[in-house]
Amino acid sequence: MTTYNTVLEDRQYREIAKRAARYWQEKAKMVDLPLIKTEIPDAREYRHTRLTSPRIAGGEDPDIINVGPPSGGVEQWEEEGDLADIQHGYDDFKLGSIQMNLKVMSTNINQYIGSNLLANKREAEIAKFALDVDDGMFNGIYNRTGVVKLASGYKDHAGCAAPNGAAVPVPNLNGTDSNLSTKGDIWKGIIKMIDTIPFALREEGPDMVMILSENIYKNARAPDRIYQDKIEWNFIYDNLIGPEAIHARKIGTVRISNKVLIPGTDTLGTNDRIYLYVPDIRWIAKVVSRSFSLLGEKQGMLSSKQAWGWKGACCIFDGAAAQMSEQIVWV
Repeated sequence: MTTYNTVLEDRQYREIAKRAARYWQEKAKMVDLPLIKTEIPDAREYRHTRLTSPRIAGGEDPDIINVGPPSGGVEQWEEEGDLADIQHGYDDFKLGSIQMNLKVMSTNINQYIGSNLLANKREAEIAKFALDVDDGMFNGIYNRTGVVKLASGYKDHAGCAAPNGAAVPVPNLNGTDSNLSTKGDIWKGIIKMIDTIPFALREEGPDMVMILSENIYKNARAPDRIYQDKIEWNFIYDNLIGPEAIHARKIGTVRISNKVLIPGTDTLGTNDRIYLYVPDIRWIAKVVSRSFSLLGEKQGMLSSKQAWGWKGACCIFDGAAAQMSEQIVWV
């Protein structure tokens, strides 16, 4: 943390940073993303080395060249034998910055001592700071004008064939199209999302995380939407979410958020989306080079201005493990 000209007690600054982190933990919908902390603070890019991973449908990783089997059973330890020549590739991911500015009037500085916390007075700004980071995980991080994209989000690369490639949404969720109005189609859509992720990734990684827009959940919970003698959401829960669900086909966490909608494309209440990913650090992560912290403070004649920052991005290293549905239209 870099500070200068601080005018408040250290406790005041620690509480603001702690409050922002708490809002992230409690309210952010992308909190389940694994965390990678860069070794260099305030790094503008993150270089990810592609390591050996489970076999993906469609062939071996082109960056892994096997001259012979890398391992196998032996009767006794051998000095010579077939070796594996494994070449690791890498990909660079841009990181984006989100800044919050707080101003404290000089006449009010003496009020913030002891248990009288500036964080309590600026709770709304701090919460917005944390939720802007959450938005950045979904949509990417834009400049203040909302025109220039500084870092990509989940929506940019979900399902892509290669890192930094264009997103490839999962089509035809019910087998024909993505109109899920018919009873049982939400179940079919989620199953299609699961089956799009290669089994090896689901088997090797933690239980999946699903984020869906509110309207899907409301429709699945409708009392008259009966599928296999159960309300459709109860059928989904029993088979994919609850304690009877089997790993590799189990959704460990379900979150509801309309942030999954794509601005300018989807209409709230008319369109919906489903996200499904395996939260394994080998395939997707929240890369952070600066957590919620004070950048600096400058005291003027009438006020003291604080600059707070967060820097990072949602990075998808293997798009097969992070899927996004195409637009769902209800008829």
